[in-house]
Amino acid sequence: MTFLKIIPRQLLSFALGCVLLAASPAWGGEVHFGDGNALHGTITSFHDGTLTLSTEYSKKVKIPVDQIQTITTEEVVRVELKDGGVLRGRLVTKEDDSMGIELVPMNEVVSLRWDTIKYINKSPRRWSGNFFLGGSVQSGNVELTSISGGFEAERNWENDRLSMRAIHNYSEQDGDITSRNTFGAFKLDHFFTENIYSLISTELLKDEFKNLNLRAIIGAGIGYNLWRNTEKRNLEFEAGLTYFSEDLRVGEDERFLSARIASNFMYKFYENVKFENFFLAYPNVESPSEYRLRNQASVSTTLMGNWSLKLTHIFDYNSNPAEDVKKADQTFIFSLQYNFGN
Repeated sequence: MTFLKIIPRQLLSFALGCVLLAASPAWGGEVHFGDGNALHGTITSFHDGTLTLSTEYSKKVKIPVDQIQTITTEEVVRVELKDGGVLRGRLVTKEDDSMGIELVPMNEVVSLRWDTIKYINKSPRRWSGNFFLGGSVQSGNVELTSISGGFEAERNWENDRLSMRAIHNYSEQDGDITSRNTFGAFKLDHFFTENIYSLISTELLKDEFKNLNLRAIIGAGIGYNLWRNTEKRNLEFEAGLTYFSEDLRVGEDERFLSARIASNFMYKFYENVKFENFFLAYPNVESPSEYRLRNQASVSTTLMGNWSLKLTHIFDYNSNPAEDVKKADQTFIFSLQYNFGN
């Protein structure tokens, strides 16, 4: 399927969505919550104990469900239960003030509790992530040019998740190249439960100033999601075994079995300030004192819409580098970032 064939289909879907939106009622339900508050609108989503409501007169409103007294909807919603069941119907408040769902097409009302619900109107599965680009140019006493760019992308299915990331750095001073490296990572996860998943991972690094034609790491393992992936926070730990290969520019190439220890952390301190940290460590199974590690930390702040500013720090360490190569490298990158799919 070519790119040109995809475009008409996407335009048709967009147009159809606009028609349906225009034909929808001005409000789709009513929620009473807190101390006498009431909102009219349409349920956008429910996840991790928070209901998101869209209204005509304000941005999306997020309401913790422990504050909701009554709820009714005119529109049919799709409810995914934690036990794997799926219900379609209109949310109602029963005579005893408990919540229920009027199933369609049967028009039968059954009881429903917030703590049994996994999602309401779960967003369509699609790619999300960002592209970023940074650089600087200096002339005069020093002729300096540097550029950095990359992307991060993720897609989720019912029990699977695919994530990719890449970053490239280049710098030149007084006509001489002083830095040129590319890092890429690919990971496929399969969730057995809400928190436990298996994984297949690949990490690649090319850096001529570290004497590396290519470092390739391929392996498998298991992960645990301590904090569920939400808009505000995420924390995952991973462990496994990998085949570690280094193709060196000068010297004898290395091949060995390595452990893989990783973590992925995200926390949103404010509505527009987010901290992320991606950590990888590879201790040699036969000689644990020989190891490689990489840590990528970043802070981003929203400018407007999908645009944000991002400051990234990368720390790369090799306990046993080639001759004339230092053990540690640090890189700071200030970049402009475009976010998509959020």
